[in-house]
Amino acid sequence: MSPRKYDMSARQEAAGETRSRIVESAMRLHALQGVLSTSWNEIAEDARVSTATVYRHFPSLAELVPACARVVFDIIQTPTVEEASVQFANLSGPGERLEYLAAASCHCYRRGEQWLHAAYRERDFVPELDQAVRLIQDTLQVLVRAAVGRPLRRPEASTLFVLNDFPFWKSLVDAGHTYRTAEAAVVAAVHAESNRLGLS
Repeated sequence: MSPRKYDMSARQEAAGETRSRIVESAMRLHALQGVLSTSWNEIAEDARVSTATVYRHFPSLAELVPACARVVFDIIQTPTVEEASVQFANLSGPGERLEYLAAASCHCYRRGEQWLHAAYRERDFVPELDQAVRLIQDTLQVLVRAAVGRPLRRPEASTLFVLNDFPFWKSLVDAGHTYRTAEAAVVAAVHAESNRLGLS
């Protein structure tokens, strides 16, 4: 490798590390105080870089929020339809599949709780947050349909979706549930709704 190529590789690696540090700081501050309440100066101070460096990597929320969302998606590890289908194949029916999905969703929410809370809370004010939340919700809707395995009327599908969505789980945690009991409550609610719909 020539000295010039080595120098360029080293610079790219350093730039990548700086970018990652900025994203980590942004995510931490967004979770603590909200996206709109966090300034570039605060992110720079937390990441131990200059404010100009933050702006160079992320000129606006339009670039910063999607970068944060990608990290969160990696953290929460939402199952794909293909991955869920493999697990669904080992379960006896729609009721069991929906309960498995409910538990898996709770595990995802636990891993990304604070940033997801900020995203859902401020989605109406930051288009990029709304896009990230919509991606999560669209995935959840597909997974609910895959778990049920047959068409549902819109009110029925909506109820199952809401019971599995982040705000319901978060409301239980905020009301004093532990992560374990919140998950149990979500699964129990999904079980009850499955029975009501004749899916068990």
